[in-house]
Formats: sequence, C-alpha cells, structure tokens
Amino acid sequence: MTKPNTLLKVVGIIYIVVCVLGLVLAVLTAVLGGAVLGAAAESASVGIVTGSLAALLLGGGSLFGLVAGILAVKGQYTGSKVLGVILLVIGVISAVSGVSVNDSVGGIVLSVAMPLILPVLYTIGAFKGPAD
Repeated sequence: MTKPNTLLKVVGIIYIVVCVLGLVLAVLTAVLGGAVLGAAAESASVGIVTGSLAALLLGGGSLFGLVAGILAVKGQYTGSKVLGVILLVIGVISAVSGVSVNDSVGGIVLSVAMPLILPVLYTIGAFKGPAD
C-alpha cells in the first residue's frame, strides 16, 4: 500500500461517511418503509417485499461505496482505479435517468451534477497516483 494523495483520501472519507449513513437509511427503509407501504396496501407481504427490495438496492450501493472509500483511504490505487471507473459509469447512468424525470432547469442541473461530483473527484484522485 502506498500513501494516498490528498484528493483521493478526502473523497474516500466522504464516501465512508455518506455510505455509513446510507446503510443506516437502508435499515430504516426496510423497517419503516415496508411497514408504511404494507399499511397503505393493506397487505403485509407487499410491505415486506417492497421494503426489502428498497433496502437491498440502497444497502448494496452503500456497501459498494463503503468499499471504495476504504480502498481510497488505504491508498490501494489499482482497486481504486477500477472502482472509480465503475462509480463513474453508475453516476452517468444516474445522471441520465435524473434528466429524464425532471422538467425544470434547476432539477436537471442538480440531477446531473449531484451523482457525478464524487465519482469524478474519486476517479481523478485514483488516477493521479500516490502522494510524494
């Protein structure tokens, strides 16, 4: 392991914090979201399935980001480069889908900028190389 550059380390720490919050949110979504949806649909099975699916998607993305953050802080550049490209592809897909559901200019700008800021900075930091 080499010493991570400052950009990669800062973005890695941000990823760790955001993804830990995402994991907490995934658990709350599974429990509370499933209960609310089950009550609205008057079916416990609908609530369980919907809450579990939402928690799985949110939790999976958070775990992926958490691994990326840990690799960045440790200074593992090979893994960080691969995960940076994957995060960038996921961010572009998210940005494109965000454009398709927004009809205001502000909404479009935010839906494009927000999913791309951290992945772009992470990828730049990963390809920048170790700090000297």
